[in-house]
Amino acid sequence: MTISLPQSLLERLRAGGEAADDARARLVAGAQRSDEFREQVAGALAADLRPFDRPIARWLLEQETVAHEARGAGASEALFVLVAALARFGQPSDAMALWRARQATAETRVGVDAEQFARAGLGATRASLADLARVGGPDATVAREALDWLDEAQATGAFDDLPTYFAWSDARYGVHINGPT
Repeated sequence: MTISLPQSLLERLRAGGEAADDARARLVAGAQRSDEFREQVAGALAADLRPFDRPIARWLLEQETVAHEARGAGASEALFVLVAALARFGQPSDAMALWRARQATAETRVGVDAEQFARAGLGATRASLADLARVGGPDATVAREALDWLDEAQATGAFDDLPTYFAWSDARYGVHINGPT
């Protein structure tokens, strides 16, 4: 059985240590063919999302966000897949990473759904963002903007049928859970 390069890179990320360092060097935004590799690894990750994959999903999303910001336009399938994968872990502390991905370009601002922020529970996500807004510093203004956006989304009914949205999102982005998350 031959293992594909994206699957190999994902397995190296999961292995940690020097193997993960090597894989990250190939996937870091700006590296040769990194956009293509990240898209393929994102798909492989989503198709076999494991309970301990959250740091990988977050790092890949951060790299994809940086690449989008550098280009200044567009929205890759990888970004949307990684938003869905990271959101699937339901951690309120990931709200800022999701928000930065959403804000990367005009296209990502349209394409990243507010419902992804509710995976951790809307109250918990709001509390996490409110804490950042209260603390001050560079994330305070950004956290307030995210909170305002969530308020607008709620006013338009974005969170009215989350179970249906979550099922659609998992199917649309190919997120398959391999164990509890």
